[in-house]
Amino acid sequence: MHWSQFLWVAVGGALGACSRFWISAWLNEWNRSAFPLGTFAVNSLGSFLFGVLVVVILSATQLREPLRLLVLVGFLGAFTTFSTFSFETVRLLQDQQLTLALLNVLGNCLVCVVGAWAGMGLARNIF
Repeated sequence: MHWSQFLWVAVGGALGACSRFWISAWLNEWNRSAFPLGTFAVNSLGSFLFGVLVVVILSATQLREPLRLLVLVGFLGAFTTFSTFSFETVRLLQDQQLTLALLNVLGNCLVCVVGAWAGMGLARNIF
């Protein structure tokens, strides 16, 4: 591995983490329910964007590896968050919010997988 690969991932990761923090904070400030809307939204959006961009980036020949590292591994890897999703689900369970916990698990899994699939399908039809 070359040091520049780590740089691409680090820059993308910093931008992705900051974007996740800002979007989650904004949505959670607006959201008045116990449901973790911020994490749900960034995971859903990130999965859809990953689906679109994996097709677009892998079809680009000259910038494929730097873009993959910057956008897919770095930005979207830090933008989406499984650990926060897990923690928020456990917190809902501890607070006896069983319905919201189940909705969070099923919603994240279903929407993220369908989002990635839809993003890939959309990108394949366009590119």
